[in-house]
Amino acid sequence: MNFFEPVEPTAFALRPAAEGEKVDCGFEPDAVAVGPEDEPAWGALGFEGSAVVSVRFWVAPERRGKRLASEMLRAAVPGLFAAGARRVEVRAPVRDQAAIRSAMRAGFRPDGGIARCGAWDGTAALTLGFVPGDGPGPAPRVLPDLPGGTLSDGVVSLRPLAPDDFEAHLRHRSNPDVYAGAALPLPPSVDEAREFCEWRAAVDWLRGRSALMVIDDGEGYQGTIGLYDVARVVGTGMVGYDLRAQVRGRGYATRAVSLVRRWAFREVGLDRIWAGTDVHNAASQAVLRRAGFRLEGVERGGLPTLVGERRDTLLWAALSSD
Repeated sequence: MNFFEPVEPTAFALRPAAEGEKVDCGFEPDAVAVGPEDEPAWGALGFEGSAVVSVRFWVAPERRGKRLASEMLRAAVPGLFAAGARRVEVRAPVRDQAAIRSAMRAGFRPDGGIARCGAWDGTAALTLGFVPGDGPGPAPRVLPDLPGGTLSDGVVSLRPLAPDDFEAHLRHRSNPDVYAGAALPLPPSVDEAREFCEWRAAVDWLRGRSALMVIDDGEGYQGTIGLYDVARVVGTGMVGYDLRAQVRGRGYATRAVSLVRRWAFREVGLDRIWAGTDVHNAASQAVLRRAGFRLEGVERGGLPTLVGERRDTLLWAALSSD
């Protein structure tokens, strides 16, 4: 079924696939992107559904990295709506960050959560949707990428958690001295830690749920810091952090919190960030004090314990106007 008339952006032509046309893309294409010369297809699109159209896309290896996928999606969407679609969506594999980013650059928004076995390759998918009126993209981001990929003050740098951090992250988060201070004081399983490093942290960042970063002093992974529970409507977010015991006392946590605070106010656009500490955690309280946070009060039963009781926490906050 053809959902659109041929579209010709400046660099390529997107046209319905001819009957029996073969493209080495792993699916039966409904549309192909071709260059101005007589050469193999640059890319392909496949469509499924009518009122809600699911789009699968492929780009030839030699054409990747040039944002062709985003341009193909952007070119196809108007014709799909003109043919009667009410929603167009992409179910991208959660481990395929390039595919997710391509869809978001074309205006697709991550609005459907994680669907188990929902991707075109049979793995878990992030569902991204596009409805009439969304605009040509890119999709709005609650949590932007770090400027230049890192935040740094010359002593510590912060970068997104990555697959290569798995062993260090598992070792760190399995330390009782670290997980005892977590919101839920339990170590992660091996599978949970691997999943978090391989895709979940990155997908949560793109979805605007949390931004988890590694604290690096030039010698590698020394702990993590994150911006969580971001609510752009009211302009708030929570900061949480942890450090390896071997590097505590060097001011790394204060530096990391200060970097995240500056990023949250200047780049994310928040007005208030807060943190909670156990009432007995004097070291963490000193970190927040040095980073410009003010003590606001006691949150009774702020965190759970494994024995069913709840523990009190101190509530700290910093405002963009401070």
